[in-house]
Amino acid sequence: MNNKENVSSDWEWEINSTRSWFKLGLKDLYFYRGLILRFVRRDLLASYQQTIIGPLWLFLQPLLTTIIYMVVFGNIVKISTDGIPKILFYLSGSIIWNFFFDSLSGTMYTFITNSHIFSKAYFPRLVMPASIIITQMVKLLIQSLLFVVIYFFYHISYGMFNLSVSLLLVPYLIILTAAFAMGAGLLISVFTAKYRDVDTFIQYILRLFMFATPVVFPSSIVPAKYEFLLWLNPLTPVIETFRSIFFNSSDIRFDYLLLATVEVAILLLLGLVLFKKREIEVMDII
Repeated sequence: MNNKENVSSDWEWEINSTRSWFKLGLKDLYFYRGLILRFVRRDLLASYQQTIIGPLWLFLQPLLTTIIYMVVFGNIVKISTDGIPKILFYLSGSIIWNFFFDSLSGTMYTFITNSHIFSKAYFPRLVMPASIIITQMVKLLIQSLLFVVIYFFYHISYGMFNLSVSLLLVPYLIILTAAFAMGAGLLISVFTAKYRDVDTFIQYILRLFMFATPVVFPSSIVPAKYEFLLWLNPLTPVIETFRSIFFNSSDIRFDYLLLATVEVAILLLLGLVLFKKREIEVMDII
């Protein structure tokens, strides 16, 4: 009897046919932090291998995008920038949007792009989305240097803008954007692995979603009857708060920032729950 008790007390794993809905495995991310950092390093190095200018693309991509926005939306369509220099207005919107888009795109293909790894070795599948988000955060921080240089050029040369304690909100905005992208990406990843035509639909929705986000226009030009719908988009408070912090263009809407936080928290929880519940089933499909 004592032997049986000793054996059972030494068990560390339990195999069960059912999985708890709320066992999210977040603790595993800490234990596998070394592996996460290895994937981050791999992705950063692989992104610009066999390219002529290498990591300079990190600065060139948002700069070229900004120039196109300036020509099309600033000079041809002549959309207002609320008195903010065009290059700073469009650059601030594009780097946040690109961070969200790249994080979401990478996360939603978790099972498809890593099926060869998942089939050969076991580790918590959540490691891959976490590494993708961290990789995109590193890229965002590097690209932000371009924004900072141009920003201080205007600040020093023309005496524009004044920074305040609200600058402390910037890390929160980055985390909120990352959580939004990860939550949506985890949800979508389960369906893209099973139904491949979901990918085409999501790509179409993302193109439209950019124009429902104040990337190339300020929220001030939106008619009052549509204003609430615009601010329901969690990226709207993020981008508008970012611009308010750096450009003093308007007051920070803390009410909508709180609403975005609640929306993203719910979405992230749903994404984590569904991802953990279906990860084994999805692996059998792909």
